[in-house]
Amino acid sequence: MNCEICGNEIDKPKTVLIDGTQFDVCENCTSLGKQIEVPDERTERNERRIQRTQNFASKPSFSSVELIDGFGKKIMQSRQKKGLTIKELAMKLYEKDSVLHRIESEKFTPSDKIIKKIEKELEINLREQ
Repeated sequence: MNCEICGNEIDKPKTVLIDGTQFDVCENCTSLGKQIEVPDERTERNERRIQRTQNFASKPSFSSVELIDGFGKKIMQSRQKKGLTIKELAMKLYEKDSVLHRIESEKFTPSDKIIKKIEKELEINLREQ
């Protein structure tokens, strides 16, 4: 299981309440909220939900196009050159800023659809044949 805040791998998650929402987090991220006790049933359901999400996200893409090395850094540099924050770019692309953050840090490989939107908005090329 991964921490829902930082993404680090964790064996025994701690549940914290942050702005009214429960998150399963690592030891380092517990300071970001109020730690609460949750029945094991909820944790098991949450783990199943996360596993389904990970399985869905890890399905292979059948695209013949590959991203260039360092695509995240290129996106970040182009975004900054245009004077945009991640949040501003996300709004222009109709995507979540957390998704763009994960793309820029190369923790997430974007779909062809998102790649095209980023390329068009930032006027860059992220793919190689």
